[in-house]
Amino acid sequence: MTLVVNEVHAVEGLSKTLVVAGADQRISRDGRYADTRRKVLAIPYLNGAISYFGLAEVYPSGHMQYLDDWLTVFINRHSGVPDLGSFAHELRRELHRVIPQPVLSCNPSGFHMCGYDAQGLPDFWYLSNIGRMDQFVYEDLKPRYDAPASHFLGRDAAKLGWDGKDPSTAANKTRIYRNGDIRGHEALWDALDCGLAALFHFDDFKRPSEPLEYEEYVKFKFEVIAYVYKKWAKKQLIARPIDVLVAHNLKGSPEFFWVKPLPS
Repeated sequence: MTLVVNEVHAVEGLSKTLVVAGADQRISRDGRYADTRRKVLAIPYLNGAISYFGLAEVYPSGHMQYLDDWLTVFINRHSGVPDLGSFAHELRRELHRVIPQPVLSCNPSGFHMCGYDAQGLPDFWYLSNIGRMDQFVYEDLKPRYDAPASHFLGRDAAKLGWDGKDPSTAANKTRIYRNGDIRGHEALWDALDCGLAALFHFDDFKRPSEPLEYEEYVKFKFEVIAYVYKKWAKKQLIARPIDVLVAHNLKGSPEFFWVKPLPS
């Protein structure tokens, strides 16, 4: 399992926004360490990222291949797609070709895709084979992925007051999307925010204000959760290293970057 988190921050409505994608690199099988792999990969031509949780392998031509390697090729081969929606639908089609139905029906599998559209608006798309979550456990697994859906512009932006046209109608709030082993996020994420906010009231502490500073802030919270799992969890399902990407349009056009350099 893993922890994947996306955040969409409406800073000045949807005119100025910031999008975060983060995940740890632990690959586990039956609760035991199997490998360390990237679970967040940049989609440069869409000013954003894709991350995954659950199943970490595909089987092209019947041979196992880790998802990060397969996704790297997929991303490079689909640079002509115009938007996240097209990317998500192409991904679903290709995944059905490389994951046998008996494998998928026994394993939860999901993908987060975030980035910016041609109008500079942020969006978040979701793709999975999961019917529901019950007590932090994924249930009703399907042998095929459901159709991908826009969960931000297509659903949640209206909850911020967006009228579908004017970016300024959206309230300055944050939407968070999370998957994997979310217990650590449930217990610690907001608690860390509250504790750090108390410190930031003092003049000798600096509140994160720039995109890179916030990226490092998110990575810190991930690493605290990973440390808790290392010290006290019977099965270390979340572990360092941590990858975090921030995309934003605070300067008038979308751009993105990582805390650490992108792998070559």
